[in-house]
Amino acid sequence: MEILKDHLNTITDQLNPKSTLEDVYKQLAMLSDIEKSEQNEKPNGVYSSYEVKDRLNQWVNLD
Repeated sequence: MEILKDHLNTITDQLNPKSTLEDVYKQLAMLSDIEKSEQNEKPNGVYSSYEVKDRLNQWVNLD
């Protein structure tokens, strides 16, 4: 619940008179997605382009 409050505070700081409730929902969804992505990262969960190419070559060349 604390994260939701933080996200809402961030959004309210960026509101202008023309902002709509839909704008708030979009921002909240985006911040929520970012938070989920950050939580899903694990050690060694991000691969360099070299590692991706190597893994793809291994996968494609399965005989």
